[in-house]
Amino acid sequence: MGLLDTSLEVIKIAGKLANPELIQAATKANVEALELSKQNLELQRRVTELDDKIRELEDKLKLIGVVFRAAENTSVVFLEGDPIGFCSRCWDAERRLIHIIRMNSPGHGGLGCPHCKTMLLNRSVQNPRMKTPADDPF
Repeated sequence: MGLLDTSLEVIKIAGKLANPELIQAATKANVEALELSKQNLELQRRVTELDDKIRELEDKLKLIGVVFRAAENTSVVFLEGDPIGFCSRCWDAERRLIHIIRMNSPGHGGLGCPHCKTMLLNRSVQNPRMKTPADDPF
């Protein structure tokens, strides 16, 4: 039996005994129990939110050791084992890995980031550490 059930039982017993002070005290306890329950739910929601944020930050921290820049192309970062480069602006500013894609927007053509819309001047987005170059995805 939970706290709220117990409190309701006390109110029922107090009503049978016709004790108004006991009914008032039990009702007050019931209201306080409901408030504590609301606060507990909010704290549980916040803990879950913070756990998710910690997991996200830990994942980003793990990426720092496997993301690199090629000396000949600083506008792209690469991930070990991934054949196509990522936007260096998104990586530097937000620690987000967004693949470079072919952008076809009015007035612009070529390679760029679909997230921040940065366009690349350099056409090489192939990972220089890959043993065999990837098929041209564009």
